[in-house]
Amino acid sequence: MIDRAELRSLVREVVREAVSGVTPPPTPSAPTAAPAPPTPAPTGPLAADEKTRTDTVRIASDADLDGFVRRLLKLFENPKTRTDLRTGRLRFRLAGASGANGSHRVDSGVVTERHIADIATDGGSLVLGRRAVLTPLAREKARALGISIQKERK
Repeated sequence: MIDRAELRSLVREVVREAVSGVTPPPTPSAPTAAPAPPTPAPTGPLAADEKTRTDTVRIASDADLDGFVRRLLKLFENPKTRTDLRTGRLRFRLAGASGANGSHRVDSGVVTERHIADIATDGGSLVLGRRAVLTPLAREKARALGISIQKERK
């Protein structure tokens, strides 16, 4: 298992390498202070619903790390996603760093096949809150992968 400090160091190194060829825009020669560009107002679906999303990332090799950094760079190209990343509405966690006894809890929103696949890689069960919905395809995938699903009734 990779140490978190080592992982951060590797991510920094890969990002530096990926953006090393990017040149900053030319700065004006006059000493006038330019106003800072306005930060885009959050308008994406996460901002509209005031929700956060946490994606699970599996980094077990240099290739995985490189793929993750490239994914981040692609996400950063979209202004709405960039705002979600900067404000913490879009977060990442390492696969295998789930809560106690491997159970994953979803209080509200839609659980899709992708969520089920992430839970399967971590090896756990799913607990659905009252406001959470499981898609039919996600239910089939959970059955196929042997993931137990518990629905809160209160």
